[in-house]
Amino acid sequence: MDSKLFFADSGLHIIVDGQFGSTGKGALAAFLADTALSNDIPQWGGVISNAGPNSGHTFYYVDTKHVLKQLPSFAVYMSLAGNHIPVYLSAGAVIDPMILADEANRYSNVPIFVHPLAAVVTDAEKDAEKQGPIAAVAGTRSGTGAAISRKIMRDPTAVFQDWEANHPGTMPKNVYVMSHDGWHNMKRQIMGQRFFMEISQGFSLGINQRFYPKCTSRECTVAQGLADAGLPPAAVSRTFMAVRTYPIRVGNVDGFDSGGHYRDQKEITWEELGVVPELTTVTQRVRRVFTWSQEQFEDALLANNPDFVFFNFVNYMGQVHAEDFAIRMGDMGLRYGFEPLWGYGPKVEDVTW
Repeated sequence: MDSKLFFADSGLHIIVDGQFGSTGKGALAAFLADTALSNDIPQWGGVISNAGPNSGHTFYYVDTKHVLKQLPSFAVYMSLAGNHIPVYLSAGAVIDPMILADEANRYSNVPIFVHPLAAVVTDAEKDAEKQGPIAAVAGTRSGTGAAISRKIMRDPTAVFQDWEANHPGTMPKNVYVMSHDGWHNMKRQIMGQRFFMEISQGFSLGINQRFYPKCTSRECTVAQGLADAGLPPAAVSRTFMAVRTYPIRVGNVDGFDSGGHYRDQKEITWEELGVVPELTTVTQRVRRVFTWSQEQFEDALLANNPDFVFFNFVNYMGQVHAEDFAIRMGDMGLRYGFEPLWGYGPKVEDVTW
């Protein structure tokens, strides 16, 4: 397959997670950014994200590790390579001002436009998630869910335009509150230009999925990313869904369990897998790890209709198991209409197709 087929001439190119998160969306974004540059496709209108501080994305540029919570990996990778394309944090984004300011300072060549109605996390929201029903979810306790709740309750101080107006000069010079007219004009460009979109967290963590209440505060699908940005399904040109051979969930904490799993999978240990235990990006807890679930995979396929599926952590499988898995997923690709990509490590050169 010609790698140029990853990219259309215009429209949204979207990355979404097909499991419980931490599938390697950052690595996939870096691979796609590098592939675009290698094929002389550096012209992008921007990168849209609904990210919040409850999820982290990791990628390598050359040999340097980059960990992000607010900024999308595709844009940062492009900027490191000298292509400074704008970031648009949508109305569905949740902003932790300290984290955003830190990342904006680190990547000062990236222009960052924040929707005026993006939710804002304060210390009060972080404290709220340390008690009550939301603490029992055993999530990241980053304040994200509480911030969205405050916005839903129509608190006028819950959104970024109010926070910025009351904290003038706090944000770095490359961070801007974008007007509604500005967002309108940006969206008009999508049908005639290439744009990228990164959707945070994992499909099975969605608030309307089967693991409620052990879930996040919204859906984690292509449709949610579009709704958060006020865009229609027709804007989508390519969808890339990331999954991993052994799905994970965030670790338990304070005696609370982070949630169950699908009927056709079981929880195992890192020792059984023969792999050094992984830590979650945001909380640094040891991740819980599970066997593959075909039911989970098909749920995510039906919800997101990807053109490409990135199967990551193939290196956790033995050769015979990996070959059998590749055959089965190839058959799934024919049935559901996707092309597979394969990940064997955290760097761009570890991805094949």
